[in-house]
Amino acid sequence: MASAVVKFVFAGIKSWLVNAGVGATVSAVIAGVVTGGLAIGTARAFGSMLKPDIPGVGPNQGTRIQLAPDTGNKIQVCYGNVLTSGPVCDANISNENKRMHFFIVLSEETDTGTFTIGSQGIRFGDKKLIFGSGATAHQITGVYDANGTTVNNWSGKIRVRVYAGGTSSGNQIFPVPGGGVTAVAATTMMPHWTTTTDYKGTDLVFAMVELDYDAEEGLTNMDAMTFDLRNSLRSPGNVILDYMQNTRYGAGISSDLIDSDSFIGSGNTSVGGYADESVSFTQYPSTGSSRPRYEINGVLSTFDDVKTNLDKLMMSCGSFLLFDGKQGKYKGLPNKIYPDQTNCFIANDDNIISKIQIQNTDLYQMYNQIEVEYFDEERRDQKNTVFIEIPSADRNTGEPDNKLSYSMDMVNNKVQTSTLANIDLNQTRLDTVIQFTGDHSFLQVDVGDVIKVTNSTYGFTDKLFRVMRIKEKENDDSTLNCDIIGLEYADTVYGELAVTTDAPFANISIPTIPIIGPIVIPGVLNGDYANLTLDGPTFGNVLVNQHMKTFGPGVQLADTPGSANVSSGTTFQDIVTESYDITDSDPGDYEFKSIATLGGAPTTAYDVGFSQNVEITWANATSTATTTYVGGGVEFTNIPATNNPPQLSGARKINTDPVANGHPADMKPQTANITLVGYTDITESLPNFPRSFGGMNYEMLRVTKGEK
Repeated sequence: MASAVVKFVFAGIKSWLVNAGVGATVSAVIAGVVTGGLAIGTARAFGSMLKPDIPGVGPNQGTRIQLAPDTGNKIQVCYGNVLTSGPVCDANISNENKRMHFFIVLSEETDTGTFTIGSQGIRFGDKKLIFGSGATAHQITGVYDANGTTVNNWSGKIRVRVYAGGTSSGNQIFPVPGGGVTAVAATTMMPHWTTTTDYKGTDLVFAMVELDYDAEEGLTNMDAMTFDLRNSLRSPGNVILDYMQNTRYGAGISSDLIDSDSFIGSGNTSVGGYADESVSFTQYPSTGSSRPRYEINGVLSTFDDVKTNLDKLMMSCGSFLLFDGKQGKYKGLPNKIYPDQTNCFIANDDNIISKIQIQNTDLYQMYNQIEVEYFDEERRDQKNTVFIEIPSADRNTGEPDNKLSYSMDMVNNKVQTSTLANIDLNQTRLDTVIQFTGDHSFLQVDVGDVIKVTNSTYGFTDKLFRVMRIKEKENDDSTLNCDIIGLEYADTVYGELAVTTDAPFANISIPTIPIIGPIVIPGVLNGDYANLTLDGPTFGNVLVNQHMKTFGPGVQLADTPGSANVSSGTTFQDIVTESYDITDSDPGDYEFKSIATLGGAPTTAYDVGFSQNVEITWANATSTATTTYVGGGVEFTNIPATNNPPQLSGARKINTDPVANGHPADMKPQTANITLVGYTDITESLPNFPRSFGGMNYEMLRVTKGEK
């Protein structure tokens, strides 16, 4: 049998083609071969898997973590939205060893696409940096700590600028120049960098950071910094073309060896066209929304070979990368419902010239669950998982649980991950692999086509298979035939999955927490009673009382609100009551705090006090229960007139667990009824004396692990 020779000599990609079995002395012409992007389930059906990410073997020197200076570090490539850092590539100390300077490289600059810093900003450890405006927009004015509290003790002591493409001022992307914001060259932020000519930063996206040493405030070293880096290049077709053609960080494949239309052509037959179609989902908790079917949001490590990275890109958009021998070009093929099944090529005893080999998965190796890990944009790119399983009614008799687990590096949302995972799990259930040799008529079939197979031995009648590999062979008599490998096909593999996104980041690992306040109860001004509408439908109107008046239809504030009322020495009181719905709260310990400030200018010694009362109600299907928590207030007597009126506050623990309060376990918290009482013995009839408490505030906070 005569043999033809194929030589692949593409720069940067030759080595992995050889490793894939397509070498310089292959004794066959490959008319089409899948070279990348096999989904995990499909790869398993063919007996091959992508190299897994192995935890615990040390950091990959080309990914999104911040790395110390090392000549072995690699620069990553960022596509789409990424929370990332990068290697520290230069550092210096100045100002008598009190100022530190750092050069942190975040990404290669891609050939197309615009880089910006997104709304999640820049973090220093677990603190989000708050920046100024105008000429000081690169300096921080404070930070949000891990609890979301604003702290300003580092104000002015950290300065950051971010650049894309080089060190000149024209490359500054953060803070965005204009509107009083000045753009300066990056060399001004590193003492030993002389000019932009000597220190270019060409084709890099990087951050320049200055820190002023302050031991008292805990600012003594560079903590891990994270940047919300966004590249407008995220559509899969454009991303894959960018990586395939780039000679600096990509595969370096010449454009005349790529079928560009298969990646960015119009219509959904191209990788990009199919990926850009909108799909519907539910935004937590119940808002209908849509987004592109697939996007690329992640970082590629230049530590990995280009085949691995192309595999990751193709997997992330549910597509195949193949080499079309008829064109002599690489092309992309979206993995989707085959459009023209009526006119599929027919394979039967007339054109199959060999025996048919069938491979199936053993019952005990069949997957019925899938768990896919991804970087979740809703959780600041922390790892999250999607879990899908086949219902027991749809499984085979006696089929045990068997879970397929893997991770996706270039996907950052639940909708896309769920879609890809669902396709992969469904495909593993249809894992019949067929292999045979066909006559020359199969030359018209391309990799990715769906064919109909009819064979009485296996009971196939127009059974659908997607062609995964074709090998053309020349026989001794100069005739051609084709070795075919196909994977069982069904439209049901691509069924739409109803997806609801997870709750926002603030609720991760934290129970549902009712937060009340702070609610400011306004005082009496010039004899008029104030009436303030607070934000949110739960609170409604807060009615302010001075002398037990009635405000609004049917609203009467009680003269003596239980034991919370302090009557001794009272000449007037301010009392406020409020009912707060805590139906969906998490039962457990809460801290109830309240505060008030007495106004006015007394001329004689006086007494003042403040107290609180919280009533918790529970209910089940048949009964209700109530527990009242009293106290936590304060009282001051004989305060000199020369002193300013004090700020009064109280706090106590409230427990909303029915069992802890002696009630049945099936009871759920319903309401928190709150009463605040302030009193003073100063007569309100004298001029300049207090007319009310200037502000009554209260809040109810969940006591969670690590906080108390």
